[in-house]
Amino acid sequence: MSEDQSTVLFNGRWLRLMARGSWEYVERTNPLGAAVIIAVTPAGEVLFVEQYREPIRSRTIEFPAGLVGDQAHLADEGVADSARRELLEETGWEAGWLKPIMGGPSSAGMSTEVMHFWRAGGLIHRHAGGGDGSEDIRVHQVPVAEAAAFVHARMAEGYAVDPKVYAGIHFLSFDADGARLADGWWR
Repeated sequence: MSEDQSTVLFNGRWLRLMARGSWEYVERTNPLGAAVIIAVTPAGEVLFVEQYREPIRSRTIEFPAGLVGDQAHLADEGVADSARRELLEETGWEAGWLKPIMGGPSSAGMSTEVMHFWRAGGLIHRHAGGGDGSEDIRVHQVPVAEAAAFVHARMAEGYAVDPKVYAGIHFLSFDADGARLADGWWR
């Protein structure tokens, strides 16, 4: 195998283990990656989700998120549609509007997965959330000003906190270019 050729070591349902040269990495089988949604309710509450994650055998604190086109009937789904669908499915809140923030690798040294961050506002509460039938998601609504303290307290209690949460907390006040957002941008 040459340094620029990739070899499939294992094919799974959602992941493929690859090798290129001396490097092993994981490839997502859905090419568009995942959507991460930074959403704030009309009352100024950030939406976090809590769920058990088998790979780390721990409950986690995360932003609503999900794979793009992760089901056969969603194969042609775009990132924005995925963000809208995942927010409603996981939290019960429907986005009145979505705005892309930025995208980048989730773990550049291990995976080809790209995370697409979205800001969601104008939310309308539709149902309790909790995810699809295979998920057991608990929704947390936390005032924007208390988001970092909430996350820190959960970590002190033993929850695993997805590092993307810290990027999302930054995006509550700033755009990707560093520009400060207007207070109440979520309305």
